[in-house]
Amino acid sequence: MISIGEGWEDLAAALRESDTGERVYVVGATDSGKTTLCRYLVDTAAEQTRTAYVDCDTGQSRIGPPTTEGMAVYPGPSEPYLRFVGSTSPGGHFVQTITGAKRLVEKADELSARVTVIDSPGLVSGGVGIEFQLQMIDLLRPTRIVALQRAREIERLLANFARRPGTLIHRLAVSPAVVARPAAGRRRYREERFRAYFADARSQEIPLRGLGLQGRVPDLGNPRGFGGRLVSLNDPENFVVALGIVEDLHPGRQLEVFAPPFDPAAVASIRFGSISLDPGAAPGSMESFRC
Repeated sequence: MISIGEGWEDLAAALRESDTGERVYVVGATDSGKTTLCRYLVDTAAEQTRTAYVDCDTGQSRIGPPTTEGMAVYPGPSEPYLRFVGSTSPGGHFVQTITGAKRLVEKADELSARVTVIDSPGLVSGGVGIEFQLQMIDLLRPTRIVALQRAREIERLLANFARRPGTLIHRLAVSPAVVARPAAGRRRYREERFRAYFADARSQEIPLRGLGLQGRVPDLGNPRGFGGRLVSLNDPENFVVALGIVEDLHPGRQLEVFAPPFDPAAVASIRFGSISLDPGAAPGSMESFRC
C-alpha cells in the first residue's frame, strides 16, 4: 500500500485534468521516495489514459534487472523496453544513462503514451550531480519537474529551469514515511534481482560474425579476464534482447554466455558492461549469486 505524501493528490489531479501530453521528471536524492511517488502517479494516470513509466535508476531498477533502464506502458499488457547502461551507478556512464533515457522516452511517445513519468537516478549532490541532472532534464524536456527535497538541496538545479517556457516546477517535501535503506540492503536487492533474472539461464553460444561490439569491449587480441563480465545482447535499435554473463570469448568466432533463453537471430550487437557477476561455483547454480 502506498503512503500518499503531501501534494501528491494535487499533482495527480493536474495530470488527469491536463488537455495536453505530459512528461514528468521526478528528481530527488537517494531515499527521498521518488519511486513510490512515480508508482502513485503512474497508477492514477493509467486509470484514465495511456501512461508510461521510465525507470532510470540502474542500481535499484524496478522494470528490468540492475544495470538497465526500463520503460513500460500502462494499462498493459505490454513488454517492457530495456536499455543497458552497464553499471549500477551513472558515475562513469553519463552518456549511456542519458542516451538510454532519451531513447526510452522517445519509445513511449511512439507507443502513444499521453503521460510519461520519469524516475531519475538519485545523483543530485555536488557539481557533478547537478550537471548530470541538468543535462538529463535539458535533453528530455519535461513539462513538469517534481523535486523531492528535505530542505533546499535541489534549488541550485531548479534555478536553471525556473524561466523555461512550458516547464512547471513542483516542490514536494520528502514524506516522513520514507525509510532509508542501508547499502547492504541495496546490494541484497540487486543480487535478488539478478538471481531472479538468471533463474532460467543456461550456457549459449553466439556467433560473432556480422555483430557490432560496443561498450567496454575487451582487447580481442588478448581477451583474458573477461569471464563473468555482464553483457547486453541488443536488437537493431540497441534495446535489450537479453543480458548474459560471459563464460568464454573466442575473438572473431563466438561468445559463450550464461543467459536466459533468447532468439539469436534478434541480436544485432553486443554491449560489454563494466561489472562482473558470479553466479555460483557450479554452472547454473544461483545459490551464491554475487555482484
